[in-house]
Amino acid sequence: MSLLFQLDHTKKKPSAEIIQSISSLIIKGKPYAAFDLDNTLLIGDIGDAVFALLVKKKLITHFGWKDYQALINENKEKAYKHIIDVMEGLTLSQLEETTLEVLNSKKGFMVEGYKILIPKPDTQMKLIVEMLKKRKIDVYVVTASNEISARIICKKYFSISEMNVLGAEVAHDYKGIIKVSRKELSYGQGKVNILKNKFRNKPLVTGGDSPGDIFMLGYTQKNGIRFWLGSNDIGRK
Repeated sequence: MSLLFQLDHTKKKPSAEIIQSISSLIIKGKPYAAFDLDNTLLIGDIGDAVFALLVKKKLITHFGWKDYQALINENKEKAYKHIIDVMEGLTLSQLEETTLEVLNSKKGFMVEGYKILIPKPDTQMKLIVEMLKKRKIDVYVVTASNEISARIICKKYFSISEMNVLGAEVAHDYKGIIKVSRKELSYGQGKVNILKNKFRNKPLVTGGDSPGDIFMLGYTQKNGIRFWLGSNDIGRK
């Protein structure tokens, strides 16, 4: 069974045990790591923050933040997919610009009476990513947040190539007008399916924080490492 480390966002540096475990990984072929993004590599959620700002700017008017919260309580996967679907008709440039506005905001903002926090990189996880890269382990991100925003924040904070960010598809036409995607959402078992389609081997290292990430953590190589940043011990299952 792969090693499991229970982490939290209060730690700034990886422990000596984590450092030793990464140094001791057996490197064969072309190993890779697969991490969730929101509340794993990040403290916060880039997909949520971008959607909230699109609502605040009235670029999305037919589905609000409170509607999203209600749908989250009903069905998380459906909610994550829907906040991308409601971008239909916007342009890729609008989505990119809004993402940059979020990243450039320092204090967060209010929408429909809710305070929206700005996602920041988890310092400990950033160092872990750097250690894996030094060991020639390719680092990938698999997230249910929209791929455009995910690529921007991964490049900014983790120097992860956009080719290595496997986010929820933002379908669009040749003019850059966003359309509804028909692809499977990169959530739950969908994360594993994406990895199976892209790689012949399982990830050597994985990390996540929510029940939707358990599938990916369970797909880790037996001689690998799993990082769990959830608030409970579900990662041990």
